[in-house]
Amino acid sequence: MDLNHVDEAIVESYRQLRTRIGFLAIAFPLVLLAAGRYWGINIQQTMSNYYFAEDPDAGMLDRYPVRLWFCGILFVVGFFLHKYHGFSKNEDRWLSVAGMFAGLVAIFPMSLNEKNDYDFLLAWTGLTKHISMHGICAALAFICIAIVIVVYADSTLAELRGEHPATYKLLKLVYACIAAFMVVSIGISIYLNIRYPQGDYILSAEWCGIWSFAAYWFVKNWELSQVGKVLKKRNAPLLRARSEADLADKL
Repeated sequence: MDLNHVDEAIVESYRQLRTRIGFLAIAFPLVLLAAGRYWGINIQQTMSNYYFAEDPDAGMLDRYPVRLWFCGILFVVGFFLHKYHGFSKNEDRWLSVAGMFAGLVAIFPMSLNEKNDYDFLLAWTGLTKHISMHGICAALAFICIAIVIVVYADSTLAELRGEHPATYKLLKLVYACIAAFMVVSIGISIYLNIRYPQGDYILSAEWCGIWSFAAYWFVKNWELSQVGKVLKKRNAPLLRARSEADLADKL
């Protein structure tokens, strides 16, 4: 068996996995809007509102026809995040936790008329009119991803520091901006959802947060392609015992 071919196949498989996560994140809000439009559902104030967005003509057996798409995409993204192995054990754990929270966003429904079947889990807070397990899990999923971006980017990015310092600094800045934009966008959406639940900009803020999450995976693909070139030129293995099947010992 050609081990170089196996190495390249492993690396390509992980590249495709990152790409699929990115495209799913890009498609998520677009699919919700398109599916809603197909069934005559007006644009909702938040993405979560599509969970209970009813078919206005009551012509569907499923009373909430977009919920299947909402939950389905979240489950797939959560599964991909769990299966994707980070470049260190801690990064891998944070990605798996982010995947778990993405799945829980689908499992725990949004509140409807300030009520939720899972309010008993948060009764001790006295804030069940403003928060839900659905919202908490969504926020925690984004926080986990932001931690991965900010704390663990150097697991591979450090390979560029010596030979391509300008690229290293640029990518460090890009990752910091993506993480900040993601956290700020989701923070704004949470604030608007609590203070102005009938406002018009919550969906836009959520959209920005999700697309910044998508951007991370495409930037990561480009970064690893640059790291691979450096390591091939150096004829060195990439961070042994760290993922992508020990990174296939090379890129």
